[in-house]
Amino acid sequence: MHTWYTSGSNTSETFAIDPAFSSSQQVSNTYVGYSRGHQIAKAQRKVTALARKQTNYYTNMTPQNQTLNGGKWAQLEENERSAWICSDTLYCVSGCHFANYNTTAVNNDGKTCPVPTHYYKVMLRTVSGNTGKSVTACSASELKCIGYWVEHNSSATPQAMSVAEIERLTGQTFFVNVPNAPKTVFNESLW
Repeated sequence: MHTWYTSGSNTSETFAIDPAFSSSQQVSNTYVGYSRGHQIAKAQRKVTALARKQTNYYTNMTPQNQTLNGGKWAQLEENERSAWICSDTLYCVSGCHFANYNTTAVNNDGKTCPVPTHYYKVMLRTVSGNTGKSVTACSASELKCIGYWVEHNSSATPQAMSVAEIERLTGQTFFVNVPNAPKTVFNESLW
């Protein structure tokens, strides 16, 4: 995340099949009872028509509860674009997690798609925000990390936690090219 990506046109692009994947691997159109939950928000990629188009690929969307999508999840996205963005780059990974596949959504074509049980965001940036250095060249004391984990329901509140805890919950490894990333600690007051 950098202001270069967020500056540009607000024009909306149409929803589309991601050309990098087979259409049989994608659920298109509208999910009945859910909104299209973008993993990378449209407002975070306004720089070019192609960048805006890519956020509207079906591979960037999951069936998401609208109260969460337009509420606390949207607040996290807004913080990324305003309070947390910096002159140095803010690295953010958004994702969904499936503790099980018990809930599915159906699109307008009758195709089913599993509904995530959780969503998460993990972030890394420099503490000062204006070092002019790559995060790979920074010491651990010059960096800060945080993660947010949220259950997928209308009343859920994202829980701040360490990136290491989200790695444990998801089985993913984040910021692998940044050996000094302080993934085991977080200080929510710094965010």
